[in-house]
Amino acid sequence: MNALDTLARVPKLNLRGFTSPVQYLERFSAKLGVEVWCKRDDIGTVGLAGNKVRKLEVELAHAVAHGAKHLVAEGSRLSNATRAVAAAAAATGLRCTLVLCHNEPREPVGNLLLDGLFGADLRFVGDVTWPELAQHAQAVATELENSGESVFRLPIGCASERSSLGFAIAYSELRAQMAEHGREIGTIVHASSSGGTHSGLVLGNVLYGSKSTVRGIVVAADVYDDVPGQYLAYAQGGARLIGAEVELTRSDINLTEDYLGDGYGLPAPGVMEAIDLLATTEGILVDPVYSAKAVVALIDLAAKKELKGPVVFWHTGGYQALFDPHYSRKVWSEIKRLSAVPL
Repeated sequence: MNALDTLARVPKLNLRGFTSPVQYLERFSAKLGVEVWCKRDDIGTVGLAGNKVRKLEVELAHAVAHGAKHLVAEGSRLSNATRAVAAAAAATGLRCTLVLCHNEPREPVGNLLLDGLFGADLRFVGDVTWPELAQHAQAVATELENSGESVFRLPIGCASERSSLGFAIAYSELRAQMAEHGREIGTIVHASSSGGTHSGLVLGNVLYGSKSTVRGIVVAADVYDDVPGQYLAYAQGGARLIGAEVELTRSDINLTEDYLGDGYGLPAPGVMEAIDLLATTEGILVDPVYSAKAVVALIDLAAKKELKGPVVFWHTGGYQALFDPHYSRKVWSEIKRLSAVPL
């Protein structure tokens, strides 16, 4: 059995219930002057939508097989990952504790509201660094284990060697979908924070011997001491899990922080224009925390003629942030056509 056969047989839950479509963005492409498709991982239920679900399908299959009854996950109050973990726990009958950093939002909005609605126990640890957050999460996991719970702790963003296989599988899915349209994958552009998505797509690309470029647009800095190195380690570890004898080096990890702006969840140039353009040309929503920053990069790189087409914008989800008043007010006031509308 070769590595691709092993990959296809990786145990996973079916949390999404369907295959997300790939959609040609005709009007958006015309605006950019490059052929752009969209892999619609944003589609799904309000809880189980976005890229984190693919990682959880693999991670939770492993967790349940090993007797886990209680999930512990870490992230910010804005986190798509923790929201997906809470929803997945509810959908599979597992208990869930979320360890959440940062002090905003203070109101029950967006993903924070959903975390609570899905039944998670919420532990707030304030405005700490990502490494400090991991220490808090481990302390909570240890506390629960000492009380007799069968705990499975998920890392930041649900990113790991195992979860990268979820996106290696996803690469195969996209490759087949594009072939049905008579197209190949030139470049994939996606928002990236913890690395599971990027490492899995890079692994999938190498497994198939493809010449596609995978470009990760960093939306959260300093998650690891060595971000490219950690991404590479996830991809290499995923390859080992399926017995793939492939060469992966730092040169395979294509990341940029050029579109991060002021930081995670903070303003960046072009974000509101990107939200407006994709919404009005294609009826697709992206959010200012994650996915809009990838669209900013896509627009800029297309203008600089630095993208090899066909381009696939991998929509990693996150539209829930648009319904947080902190962001919705900014969107309304900073998009010119909306700010002119009296409310």
